[in-house]
Amino acid sequence: MQASDDRYQPIWDPEAAGPVEVGVDAIEIERIAAALERFGQRFLNRIYTERERDRYGTRPAELAARFAAKEAVMKVLGTGVRGIRWRDIETLPNRRGKPIVQLHETAANRARELGFRHVAISLTHSRTDSIAVVAATKLPGSYGEDDLI
Repeated sequence: MQASDDRYQPIWDPEAAGPVEVGVDAIEIERIAAALERFGQRFLNRIYTERERDRYGTRPAELAARFAAKEAVMKVLGTGVRGIRWRDIETLPNRRGKPIVQLHETAANRARELGFRHVAISLTHSRTDSIAVVAATKLPGSYGEDDLI
């Protein structure tokens, strides 16, 4: 896209990202509760990091929020569930309780490839559903002219 061209142009390249990418996911808390009851520790070990299991392992609403967080981060990274391991995305609170995303190995590598420097997250849940919204951003000046809309 030329700098003088001010028309919106979508980024079709699956290996590229704009200056900001957003992902959202919602999941029914009952689905996580049922998986926890049916598969127990095997389910927890497959999806959640040790720190997530230690903190939330018996709390289906919190586990559901973290499951939604993992899915929303995968959307931001443009991979879906392929290519990123579940446990390479971790959501824990800072000392004030604000959720913070930590990326490990496959997720961190993909974020680096896309040029992301920050991932922000917001989590919420009702009695029945958990929702995560994620935004990833590049540092100002770290994206090229072709990344701008």
